[in-house]
Amino acid sequence: MADRLDLLKSFVRSATKASADRLRDLKPVANARKMLEELKARRATLDEAMIGKALAGATDVRGVSVRLRDGRVGCDLTYDDGAQVVFSVIPERARFAPRGAKEVVFRIEPPERVSEARVRDAVGTLAAAIARALWGPVLGPREPNETALVEREGARLRADLRSVPAVRAVLEGSPLAMALDVIGIDGFEIADRALRFHISLPMPPVGG
Repeated sequence: MADRLDLLKSFVRSATKASADRLRDLKPVANARKMLEELKARRATLDEAMIGKALAGATDVRGVSVRLRDGRVGCDLTYDDGAQVVFSVIPERARFAPRGAKEVVFRIEPPERVSEARVRDAVGTLAAAIARALWGPVLGPREPNETALVEREGARLRADLRSVPAVRAVLEGSPLAMALDVIGIDGFEIADRALRFHISLPMPPVGG
């Protein structure tokens, strides 16, 4: 327990010592201070603007409209070739294990869109934004078209957060890699035009 508490303190120090460039990269959470306060409260948040900005960076996307309501992330995307794709994403559950899975499972509506490549790409981009909101202080700068590997799981899509390049880099060579095991997701809620996920910590929150 003491080792994990020391790790979380190191995680906090990493965030507070971030450079101005890194602080810009900590978005979609507004800044490191907000992220740390949310960590203490065991929650993290992505609002409509944050998700819209992330999806706008997906491959070939020209226009984005995002609405968070009724438990859904409603997406209306237009592409460079003129195509329009309208669908909703419902984060259903997270699978986190020490030195193991770090996955989010999404339900798609209408369900027949679950097999479409552009929907998978959008879900991968959303999953990468979730990883940033959860672990931002220890991740490197955001890359263009940042995404996670997404695979079909029956009628749902499963995103592997470990496949996000910045996450993979931490897992493969950073002394703070254990922070990704310490901080996970217990569940999701969509309310007040925001996607909130409840953070799981195997210890009392910092300052608690």
